[in-house]
Amino acid sequence: MYTADSDILVYITVAASIQIFTSLVGLCGAVLNSRPILAVYCLLLWPSFISLAVVGYASYKRTEFALDRKLNLAWSQWYNPGDRLAIQTSLGCCGYYNPLHQAISSKRCFPRTTLPGCKAKLYLFEKQTLRMIWSTAFSLVPLHILVICLSLLCSNHVTETFGKGIVPKRYRLGLSDVQLEAESLGYGRFRNGGGVIERPSESKGGVSMIVREDRR
Repeated sequence: MYTADSDILVYITVAASIQIFTSLVGLCGAVLNSRPILAVYCLLLWPSFISLAVVGYASYKRTEFALDRKLNLAWSQWYNPGDRLAIQTSLGCCGYYNPLHQAISSKRCFPRTTLPGCKAKLYLFEKQTLRMIWSTAFSLVPLHILVICLSLLCSNHVTETFGKGIVPKRYRLGLSDVQLEAESLGYGRFRNGGGVIERPSESKGGVSMIVREDRR
């Protein structure tokens, strides 16, 4: 695959990198409930879609339009001796049509070897591999379009609140903080059990008035 379809591998690598980066941006936007990040995610979905379509189209075009003649031309003009040797070793063949046709000599490939030529095996390998690539790429297109529609809905309806609205731990108030605040306001001691604050200054007949915090 690296020798025969190096350009397809480059397309797949670029498309996978774009998809991973886009998914990370979308995940951050969903976790943080951030509309700007989700908007960026919507924009990145389009390059992801284009890269996916390029992989499918390039592999489909190579598979369905004169694949045998493309392999003939590649073996005679494009592949160097190292590429031919790699194909011969991987597929267990020798030469293109037969061991006497543009073969690269090795321990298993020589004029009187019983190994077949590489044309049939290379054609079958390319046909199966490229068909698997373009069928997988094109099968993901409807799902990707659905993701684009969902991302547009989410980016338009999620509020602009950054984060879940949860106060960070270092800024949360504890019981001691509430007690200090109550004392600074002139209240008595904050009771641990019921959330009640005594105000000693507001009393009638020697009986302290109890003010419930939730009813003030």
